[in-house]
Amino acid sequence: MKIEKEALASGKTYKPSEPFSTKVLAVENITNAEDEVKHLVIDLKGSDLQYREGQSIGVLPPGNQAGGKPQKLRLYSVASARNGDPGFPGTASLCVKRLIETKEDGSKYLGIASNYLCDLRAGDPVLVTGPVGMHFLLPRDDSANLIFVATGTGIAPFKAFLDHIFRERTEPWRGKIILIFGAKFKSELLYCNDLNGELQALADKGKCQLISAVSREQKNPDGSRVYVQHRIEEHFNEIAGLMEAGNFCFYICGLKGMEKGIEDVFRSHLGAEEWDKRKLEYKKDGKWIVEVY
Repeated sequence: MKIEKEALASGKTYKPSEPFSTKVLAVENITNAEDEVKHLVIDLKGSDLQYREGQSIGVLPPGNQAGGKPQKLRLYSVASARNGDPGFPGTASLCVKRLIETKEDGSKYLGIASNYLCDLRAGDPVLVTGPVGMHFLLPRDDSANLIFVATGTGIAPFKAFLDHIFRERTEPWRGKIILIFGAKFKSELLYCNDLNGELQALADKGKCQLISAVSREQKNPDGSRVYVQHRIEEHFNEIAGLMEAGNFCFYICGLKGMEKGIEDVFRSHLGAEEWDKRKLEYKKDGKWIVEVY
């Protein structure tokens, strides 16, 4: 059974050659860990940029590259429901981790776009494009079971999904919702910590099932680190049961390569040939949706 996704909004798509010039309305630090992550609220009023949860918008950092060309466009998954964050109608929010890498020679590489965005303050100008993305959308059928698997800032589209489902929709979601979220430390479970706990609040109210994998603080029985695939293994019977029912969407969002560990769990239970066959069918039917970077 093919899963029909929600329709895209009919607004304007802003191109890099003609971006929408706007401003930041609010900036919130959402982790007190070493890795800095910001939640930015961007004003869309005055534009016809209309997005759906699961889509991305682009940001054009100022300045030029080394060769003199303008900085390249960077895409970020929208972290807010289609009508904006609570208290900020007509906005789009981004979840951005400041990228700072240490090179072999000991020097630091600063990510152009992430550092630009993390340095912005309320009132600062910003150029945005989009929206883009046609496949990472909610199903139309609200009886569909939803399995969300995220690492790091890959939580952004799932925050948007859950905000839309539980704040904007007038009818309750009838399917089961499971969110499996991986991070290095508990403080890096974005939107689930002491600084911003809106997803944890939904789980506490029984709206969704939240399962965390904290790799630097939790251990498997053999002493190894816990990752999202280990939580899927622990809850395999429940997850497989939802998938066997047929009406489901399994979403993966986060660091590139995370899907291998997840698929290995299914291979170990179903066998490689059977899993590969099923995955092809799931992808064809819009039930297996991966967005990694």
